[in-house]
Amino acid sequence: MKVNGKEVEFKEGTTVAQILENYKIDRNKVVVEIDMNIIDESEYDTYIPDKEAMVELIAFVGGG
Repeated sequence: MKVNGKEVEFKEGTTVAQILENYKIDRNKVVVEIDMNIIDESEYDTYIPDKEAMVELIAFVGGG
């Protein structure tokens, strides 16, 4: 799969939540888009992206 434009490999059955843990991203501060579809946070623990999926992790950054 591609995550933020880079080819990566995860073991089969890896959930969105596990991907976020791998990248050390707080699930409350990110939008996950898979194949141009935004995934609801309630699905992070069960949604398993296809091995050919294009995943975008869009993190919120504070500033002022």
